[in-house]
Amino acid sequence: MKKKIIITSIILIIIIAPIIIININKKEESNSYTIETYIDGKLAASLPSSGSGYEFDSITCDNGGTATFNYSTWRVEVTNLNGKTKCTVKFKSSDKPTLANYLKTNANLVEEKGLRYEGAKVNNYVLFNDELWRIIGVFNVETETNNTQELVKLIRADALDGLAWGSNKTWENNYLQKSLNNGYLNKEDGTCNVYNSSSKTVTKTCNFSETGLSAGAGEKIEAVRWNIGKSNYSATAEAVYTTEITEKTTGYYKVGLMSASDYGFAVLDSSCNRSTNLSSYNKSTCAGENWLKNIGYEWTITPYSSDTRYVLYVHSNGLVSDIGAWIGYGARPSVYLKSTVLFISGNGAHDNPFIIS
Repeated sequence: MKKKIIITSIILIIIIAPIIIININKKEESNSYTIETYIDGKLAASLPSSGSGYEFDSITCDNGGTATFNYSTWRVEVTNLNGKTKCTVKFKSSDKPTLANYLKTNANLVEEKGLRYEGAKVNNYVLFNDELWRIIGVFNVETETNNTQELVKLIRADALDGLAWGSNKTWENNYLQKSLNNGYLNKEDGTCNVYNSSSKTVTKTCNFSETGLSAGAGEKIEAVRWNIGKSNYSATAEAVYTTEITEKTTGYYKVGLMSASDYGFAVLDSSCNRSTNLSSYNKSTCAGENWLKNIGYEWTITPYSSDTRYVLYVHSNGLVSDIGAWIGYGARPSVYLKSTVLFISGNGAHDNPFIIS
């Protein structure tokens, strides 16, 4: 009978019926397999964790066993176990560049309040959480260790739909922030707020077991202070950015949203002049040339300056406006990767995304 083994940094799983979980030791054995892990040529107690400075080198199995390494989930997947099979997994000290350094050297980033991807067609896809995300850019961010680090900012390629932003407070105390940094971050059921047919916000249980962040993805994310200064949509991207950075979250959070200025800067100045207000971004030269333009209505993290009950959002036609925070719109989670995350391979295209470790 063919079986499949999934090895994470701390557990070994044999997928049969039922699922059996076994702790990894220096030499893990059962009636059907033996697993050994080597780090820099030395027998190890378990796989090194993602971000520990080691990279996957090779895996070999005898007796017809085959294996691959999944960088996104940081696990070895072994198949075709027929009888007694021995697999040897090897890791080595990494000589790969950090993702931030690789992008600064090799990517076509524009320096504009950070290093950003700008334009309609950019190769900024990355495999993260075993799904496609996109890179907004590289920014100096205040981290939980109270120092500023140069970190890569990601945004999920697809939106979570129908979620209410909040009520009449700041991002830090509102519904969506709590949902993203609890249930979504931990890939489990959690409360979230949605806008129902009775034109009001209701609380319900949201199942994030499929869409949420895996433990491996969560380990790659840095907890940071997010810019949440209130702003106006009838202003340029630079003016919006200037007001956004006047206020930050007091706490450190792993998951947020894109800012209104992120959206504004995601189009080239040569296409959409920087004197253009975000409220006029429905032009084909602005929204039509903006890689961050998604389908439908979408929240930003930026509150509206004229009314604390309202938030800036991106309209389906590409302009930025304000609406009540209790409405249910799409939300694309955004995160900052730890500075230790490494570039492994890929060119950022949709069918050849960056692989990170």
